[in-house]
Amino acid sequence: MPRKNIILSLAASLLIGLYLIPTLINTGTFNKLPSPFIILFIVLPIMSFIGILIAYLIGKKIALFWQLSKFALVGVLNTAIDFGILNFLSGISQVTKGFWIIPINATSVSIAMVNSFYWNKDWVFGSRKKASFATFIVITLIGLGINTGTVFILTTFVPALFGLSETLWANLAKVLATVLSLVWNFSGYKLVVFKK
Repeated sequence: MPRKNIILSLAASLLIGLYLIPTLINTGTFNKLPSPFIILFIVLPIMSFIGILIAYLIGKKIALFWQLSKFALVGVLNTAIDFGILNFLSGISQVTKGFWIIPINATSVSIAMVNSFYWNKDWVFGSRKKASFATFIVITLIGLGINTGTVFILTTFVPALFGLSETLWANLAKVLATVLSLVWNFSGYKLVVFKK
């Protein structure tokens, strides 16, 4: 496997660990993990490397599998950034619903999407042409609307289900929002922004 793939997969996994910390703290799960720093900064990078190595080997036979695997790793990184910033801002402001969740979520999604542009352009899709950042922004803004609208509707109009706290409910809403916007973003990036 080329050295660039090793370095980028390890860098992504270390960043994932870093950005997971605010989410784990805000949801009350950080102290419940046995040795959280070992899990986040040793186990996670090792698992990431093994996963990306397997994906690379399978990708020699099925090229799309390799691209989807890199997109998945970058997606996990973007999700960790998104959740980390959302939980950091929610934690310091104590906002978990209502109007003010909109700018908090929009901020977290926007930062994650800028990160997404560069990782997807340079590593996932390996776009040799100059990708249009304006087109990326349009696709991303639609994804942002899907993501933020889902979080707002579920946290504001649907009471927390399954006995979850409002913080955990906001994170569950964020999971659904992330899945919906992920499908939109991959399709838009592959077919429009970074098409070869």
